[in-house]
Amino acid sequence: MLLKPLGIVASSLLLLSAQALATPQPIIEELLTVNRTLGGRVVAYPEGTPEMRVYRITIPVGAKIPLHIHPSPVVVIVEQGRLSNVRIVDGVEVSDIIEPGEGFLEGHPEEPHYVINRGSIPAVSLVTFASVEGMPNQISVKPN
Repeated sequence: MLLKPLGIVASSLLLLSAQALATPQPIIEELLTVNRTLGGRVVAYPEGTPEMRVYRITIPVGAKIPLHIHPSPVVVIVEQGRLSNVRIVDGVEVSDIIEPGEGFLEGHPEEPHYVINRGSIPAVSLVTFASVEGMPNQISVKPN
């Protein structure tokens, strides 16, 4: 009767293996890999005690974040709606439309920009600042 206990052991092992295979696994999706701003500039990391900041920012239809620069690298991922990122390059406005699932990098002092929602629904973005303690997220710039 040694076969019956071995059969129970084998059945138990198969059942445990099936459960292990059925265990949910993490899904890892790379959302953005970028090393230059929309204007083609490389950002610099500031000196100081590192501080990561993550925000969800909702921009209503027609709303605008006024002209500014970022003193540290900033990654933006649009979750909903669409954003217009408008940079001032050599005195000329250059615009990109960022759709849901797309993103961009900011953070160069020679690339002032503003963001506006020209779409038909609120624009929602995840924004991550690779900053340092005590540093502002953005610095306002007066238009020329």
